[in-house]
Amino acid sequence: MTNWYFSTFVLLLFLLILAYAVFIIFRQKRLSEIQKDFVNNMTHEFKTPLATIKISSEVLKNPNIINNPERLLNYAMIINNETTHLTNQVERVLQMAKSGKDTIQLNKEVLELNPLLENMLDKTYRPLVRSRGGDIVVEIEPSDIKIYADELHIKNVISNLLDNAIKYCQQKPMITINCKELKDGISVAIKDNGIGISKENLPHIFDKFYRIPTGNLHDVKGFGLGLNYVKLICRQHGGNIKVTSELEKGSEFCIFMPKFRKS
Repeated sequence: MTNWYFSTFVLLLFLLILAYAVFIIFRQKRLSEIQKDFVNNMTHEFKTPLATIKISSEVLKNPNIINNPERLLNYAMIINNETTHLTNQVERVLQMAKSGKDTIQLNKEVLELNPLLENMLDKTYRPLVRSRGGDIVVEIEPSDIKIYADELHIKNVISNLLDNAIKYCQQKPMITINCKELKDGISVAIKDNGIGISKENLPHIFDKFYRIPTGNLHDVKGFGLGLNYVKLICRQHGGNIKVTSELEKGSEFCIFMPKFRKS
């Protein structure tokens, strides 16, 4: 009987080791697939603006273009826009490296929400959205809302959400930014009319490297880092982020931050 017990114990131990080995193999395979997907997406994100810059610079090398100021300005704007796009991609890779740490050092200051938003929208997002026939509406109540936050990271958070709202929209983008002052904090809700997110994907969208399957939208690329970074920054500010979404009806991301209080 003792030998039987011993044999059973050894068999169970072997099965546990085997199960653990299989688990490790599948985990490594998944990590390898994630790494490959990340490298492929990063390569695409970097090559596209570089190719556009190269083509534009070749055109600008033509001495005769000086006789066509409008065309000259157009290609100069293309180079400027693609350089900005490339800079943003590099910034996101750096965000990924920083978000691997438990905490991110924040340089908090008092910021007026209305001017901060309007400056971002006027420089980048309103022209982009209107070029596609859409619009961005901002609703702030009251108009002098102040937050105590790191300006760079808060801008990155809003930029990530607006980028997604534009990228995942198959029609004219209609985006609403609703800011409210609540009893215990500030809420910033960004609502779009994009393709939406299924119930199966919603629990995973804030996971690092997770990318929502885009079906026929093969031109939509990304690193799967943006929303993970957004959640991390919201938590570092003592707040949180929630999302409600429905397929074909758009999404709404709502950021909550503690209210700024005068000392």
